Amino acid sequence: MKRLEDWPERLAAYVDAHRDTPFRWGQNDCATFAAGAVEAITGHAMEVPIVESAQDYAGFVADLGALRQHVADHLGEPLASPAFARRGDVVLMLLDGRETLGVCIGAEAAAPGASGVLTVPMSAASAAWRV
Repeated sequence: MKRLEDWPERLAAYVDAHRDTPFRWGQNDCATFAAGAVEAITGHAMEVPIVESAQDYAGFVADLGALRQHVADHLGEPLASPAFARRGDVVLMLLDGRETLGVCIGAEAAAPGASGVLTVPMSAASAAWRV
């Protein structure tokens, strides 16, 4: 995948468009949010499994073994350290006891939260993938 020439503007518009969109399984969960960011940056849609509840998510992760592996299947091996992530890269972090995907927006990662986009310091990331 190659980033589009205007990817910074596309990423900013994508995050802004979701700023007040609350977390909702299957519509604005961490996987759909991260995949949407990748599409905004590259123009390429990623296949995202439909997860409609916390129970579905737990089953998906149990079947797969880890969310990390699912992302690696689509984006390749993670970076040697999440500290090497740059804006637009997909990140994995632990939020509220659950592995969560987000997107690096600089010193922070953005992810869907209960009342809209939440930002978390990149130091919370446990893995990152180049987009």
